[in-house]
Amino acid sequence: MNESLPTLAPSNRTVQALTIAILALVLLLPMIPFAPTIIAAVALLAMILAWVYTAPLRWPSVVVMVSCLPTLIWPTLLMSSIGIAISASYLCIVSFMPIVATQRLGGKRAQTRSRYLVLLYATICALILVAMTGTVGAVNCTALPLCGDNAMLAQLQNSHRIFSVVAGLFVLIAISQTLRTFTQQLPRRMSLMVGVTLVVQIVIGLIMTHGVVQHIVHASTSLLSIICASMLACVVHRIEWPHSSPPDTTSQPTTADNFVGPYTWREKIKDYVSLTKPGVISLLILTTITSMYITPAGMPSLGLVLWTAVGGWLMAAASHAFNCYLDRDIDVLMGRTGRRPIPSGRIPGWHAVVLGVVLMLISAVILVVYANWLAAALAFAGLVYYVFIYTMWLKRSSFNNIVIGGGAGAFPPLVGWAAMTGSLTLPSLFLFAIIFYWTPPHFWALAIIRSKDYARAGVPMLPVVAGDAETRWQIVLYTILMFIVTIMPTPLQMLGPAYLLMAIGLGAIFTYYALRLHREGSTASAWGLYRYSLLYLALLFGAMVIDRLYFA
Repeated sequence: MNESLPTLAPSNRTVQALTIAILALVLLLPMIPFAPTIIAAVALLAMILAWVYTAPLRWPSVVVMVSCLPTLIWPTLLMSSIGIAISASYLCIVSFMPIVATQRLGGKRAQTRSRYLVLLYATICALILVAMTGTVGAVNCTALPLCGDNAMLAQLQNSHRIFSVVAGLFVLIAISQTLRTFTQQLPRRMSLMVGVTLVVQIVIGLIMTHGVVQHIVHASTSLLSIICASMLACVVHRIEWPHSSPPDTTSQPTTADNFVGPYTWREKIKDYVSLTKPGVISLLILTTITSMYITPAGMPSLGLVLWTAVGGWLMAAASHAFNCYLDRDIDVLMGRTGRRPIPSGRIPGWHAVVLGVVLMLISAVILVVYANWLAAALAFAGLVYYVFIYTMWLKRSSFNNIVIGGGAGAFPPLVGWAAMTGSLTLPSLFLFAIIFYWTPPHFWALAIIRSKDYARAGVPMLPVVAGDAETRWQIVLYTILMFIVTIMPTPLQMLGPAYLLMAIGLGAIFTYYALRLHREGSTASAWGLYRYSLLYLALLFGAMVIDRLYFA
């Protein structure tokens, strides 16, 4: 598809006339026999003309055609008529707009813009199908995750839930691409608005299952998400497509041809596994498993522990795969990450996205089937926190990226707790707080060692922005906060004195390493703190299990 082709005025006016005819037919729908068939035929004619003669209107015409399909099946459905009116109005607006972005962009820019627009229109189509199928099916089945009835309305609701998952994936990818492509605030805010409205729509659909008010609110948020996505597409059509940043000539990515010997299938599998960062995940899953043994629900079954660990592992692996894709431009500039599969050219970046989506879906299914919805929701929340809040927002914009973004690593114990109890209580929040306050001193020790890498990549880590001395002082402060939080479970009668003694001993060693780094400021002392912090977290959660199993 070549978006830079000039628009032919006669065909453009014809598409406009057909679009206005569709709007008129929608208004007169109750009075015209076979109106849905006529509307679909007019929409099909408009789509054919757009695809043959008018490149900028091709995909908007597809959206109109998709919105007409449910009307053929369910002619009296009000939501179908509203969806057609919105999509036809959008097509009409785009046809009248002076489209700045149709200037000749060059091969790569035109291809990138074309793919982005296809993604947006696929998102709009998915949102329309979600709205239309949900309007009919929502009143007929409230079971989760799918309806077991074979009736048509139950199957329609199953289709609604499947379309919701697909729409959610499209929206996540669209938001990611928008934030990475545009520096202007308007498209960035519009993309986030689409995501917010979809989340609100899903929450309303899960919480409110009966009543007229629920359906009105649910339908309204569905329409709002479609309108926001359409407005985003209008904005993208109107503004100039941004130029790609020039490549950094000081550090060129290594290609697969630079390696000695053949690239064997074993090495390829190893590279795909490395995208998930299994070494990092192992510590996170340890906190998930140990948290399951200290809940008031008693001893977990081996099967529940196994499936929760597998589901949590896969969700964490998905988040790391997305991270590898999103950070591919800065990984190539850093010595620590330059040899990863994507920046080195051994694996295409989109493979990481596909891997992440597949792992995320498998994880969600495992946690929903073998644990519960809350565990699955918390695991997914951790992924969203890590990918969007930390990787896409804070990491490149704030020196507090680790302080706030560190919350992503604190979700695994919540997943384990929820899998056992089906709820979250005060003790589980203390587990979250322990990892939240542990993360800054743990990661800042590594950031001090790799500060030149982060400076070269333009990542505002605390040592780059404030210097090593301030970072060492902040490490001491957060170590003290972490120490206080780790001993609080015993005074609050969550754990016993055996845990308290072990927590004090482990915390005292951690404090020693932090003070040593503050005093010496050497690379060796930073490595010492970093390595001990990994062992510390594992031993601390192990101490909780020992206290509960042998001293409770």
